[in-house]
Amino acid sequence: MRLVITGASGFVGRALVAAAARSGHTGLVTGRTPPADVPTGWVSRSRDDVLGSEPQSPPADAIIHLEVRQSASQPGSVDPTELQQVNVEGTSAWLAWAGRAGIDRFVFVSSVLAVVRSGGPITETASLQTIEPYGVSKARAEAAVRAWAESDSRRRAVILRPAPVYGPEGSATLVNFAHRVARGQPSLIGDGSARKSIVSRDNLVAAILHVAARPQPGCSVYNVADREGHTVAELADLVAELTGASRPRSIPLWLARLAARVADGVGWIVRGASPTSSARVVAATNPGYFPCDLLMATGFVHPQSTREGLSVMLDGLGLRNQTCSVVPSADHPREAPR
Repeated sequence: MRLVITGASGFVGRALVAAAARSGHTGLVTGRTPPADVPTGWVSRSRDDVLGSEPQSPPADAIIHLEVRQSASQPGSVDPTELQQVNVEGTSAWLAWAGRAGIDRFVFVSSVLAVVRSGGPITETASLQTIEPYGVSKARAEAAVRAWAESDSRRRAVILRPAPVYGPEGSATLVNFAHRVARGQPSLIGDGSARKSIVSRDNLVAAILHVAARPQPGCSVYNVADREGHTVAELADLVAELTGASRPRSIPLWLARLAARVADGVGWIVRGASPTSSARVVAATNPGYFPCDLLMATGFVHPQSTREGLSVMLDGLGLRNQTCSVVPSADHPREAPR
């Protein structure tokens, strides 16, 4: 395939371009500034340069839209207007460009934060977010993608909702969690029984390339997560095993809530966020399980288990205990990324 990949300089974008090139794909990569060190067969241009030009002929088979303004670790530090401009208006600009270019295939990488969470498994039919600014911006972008696909019967769009992504450079939340476990610091709040979905960067990249090659008519929506679902306690145990750390320690839930109330007050005074804020206690203890059965039903096979993905991340962080081998289990053999 010939692809246009936006946000190609980001954590996922760099890995996606490399994987696409290894699979024989070529195309165009864009970012706020032209991405550097692109593989042979790929062209790098700035997003403004591409969007400001009129394509003379269909330049690609599909657009993979990764460009995003992320939510922030400190609530209120990201202007909702900026989220609207980048996540919603930016997506609409690429959809309009695709229409002018005659590209009828669009893959939008959204987020599980675009939907409302519930206590049980959260499927692709969950209601869209209407309160939290980042989630609202992704939900609005999803609506734009759906409208684009439905406006022309030749168009095919795919919306992917990845769980929190981790990898060699990792996400801040999972990296901090891994460091606390590896150092023997308290890493669990309560019994750690909340079931969470996460997705390794390699699994997400493989899923993106998989759906880009197999779009269905109209607009399809898929959760993207590691095949296995784990509780927070199970993830802590995996990190402890792979780093050679002692048994993960926990903070009683009542004590965490008490400390969070104090931290909330201090945070309000200094206009910052505390690691023990109420919002973070809720995030650590509430379920967040997003099954990816629909994606797997299309024939997608995860190239990594969570254990293998965490091992790669911990190697990148320099935390891995090299005496701990990572061997694929009998029910999850190692497979080459697609």
